[in-house]
Amino acid sequence: MLKKFILSESGAVTTDYVMLSASVVGMGIAVLNSTAAGVETLADDINTALTGQIVNTNFARAAYFDDFESGSGFWVGGRTDDSEEAYGGILGPYGGTGGAEVVTRTYDVMSDYDHAVVEFDFHAIDSWDNEDFIVFIDGTPVSSHNFDWQSDGTTGGWTTTEANYSIAIEPSGPRQHSGYNSEWTDQSYSVRVEVADPGPSMSVGFGSTLNQDIHDESWAVDNVGVTSTNDPNEV
Repeated sequence: MLKKFILSESGAVTTDYVMLSASVVGMGIAVLNSTAAGVETLADDINTALTGQIVNTNFARAAYFDDFESGSGFWVGGRTDDSEEAYGGILGPYGGTGGAEVVTRTYDVMSDYDHAVVEFDFHAIDSWDNEDFIVFIDGTPVSSHNFDWQSDGTTGGWTTTEANYSIAIEPSGPRQHSGYNSEWTDQSYSVRVEVADPGPSMSVGFGSTLNQDIHDESWAVDNVGVTSTNDPNEV
């Protein structure tokens, strides 16, 4: 239920969420500004949580979330669009970047946690011809996947061999026309990146090798969540 609430396009707020969970006593959520990521147990005063102080790390897990319904927030190079009903608010669309990182956001990673999990939706829009969508962590590419407007799923690519990263990408729906140029089909994907020992801060960014006009082929991301945790399997 909590995941459905956070990922919902309907009535969601573009901000950062800090989630609180306890396996026995219950679950709560506080909505905070990204500069004040903190929460406490349900038994304590919520005013303390709103000051951004983590007062109980045994039951707390910090998470950031952007759904881009109200702008690009803290994303450097960010731009948003909500003109296509099928997508709602998205970060993008973007065209080719020559393989360089074109949009990025830096997150504070809590020192009490040894992993960060990045999850987002990726939209390959219009006439992709096996070009790359690239994910960057701390300015370094960690994955690059190819897409083609005539093929379901990915058509190639690579992920980093560094042990600190685990990357998964799966189609979240069929290849079909969803928006923008009606001559081409589109496909959306769920992407998950697990980062071990991320350090006190971590940036997430994106780029591509598209080589045609943005009205012919483009990409966007949505529902970007970053969670600090000691157990990625619980995220």
